[in-house]
Amino acid sequence: MRALALCSLLFIAVSSPAQPVVGGLAPSVHFGVQAEFTNANFPGPQVNGSTALKDVYGAGFGGGAHLDVEFAMLSLRLSGDYLSFSPDNDKYRQGLESVIGTAAGQFTVSGGGITVLSGNINAKMAILPLPLIKPYLTGGIGLARLSVEDANITQNGAVTKSFPGFSSDTKTMFNLGAGVDVSIGVTLFLEVKYTWVMTDPKTSTLVPIQIGITF
Repeated sequence: MRALALCSLLFIAVSSPAQPVVGGLAPSVHFGVQAEFTNANFPGPQVNGSTALKDVYGAGFGGGAHLDVEFAMLSLRLSGDYLSFSPDNDKYRQGLESVIGTAAGQFTVSGGGITVLSGNINAKMAILPLPLIKPYLTGGIGLARLSVEDANITQNGAVTKSFPGFSSDTKTMFNLGAGVDVSIGVTLFLEVKYTWVMTDPKTSTLVPIQIGITF
């Protein structure tokens, strides 16, 4: 509910009729979509203190939509994103090898997918406003909700351990990054951000790479 309320307030703020700024220039409003690829470091699903699935997640994929309010050198971006991660069986076996040796090859992970729903408000500052290509710096704050599916550990096809899934509380997140806009009638962009999600007991980190289009 907190995430919904904050995003609603942010949407109202940026979508309200624009007021003229210094020099008589009014901000412009644009809408766009993005695809996303990211690596992540999650504390891992925890049940009674266990972190048996820590560090077994591969790359995450997803996408979202954004609303930009652009001024001369500065713009604000309200964005919503969905990401999905799945356990990597090779990483899980590598972690087991240090404990049980070559028998680790008998084990696999099924289920245990993580989904992340997030909303952010970011500032974008152009650092080299060329006519066609515009590099920029960005940073902002938002809210994220992580959900984890039930996970089963199997040995030669038989379930040996189960980890119940859960949905976390809504967590605060922060990000810093850089990107480049390419204006060709519409605006294409490539952006990389380092993101912190304030999960318990340790902070989760993501490094999403976004490719998108703004109309």
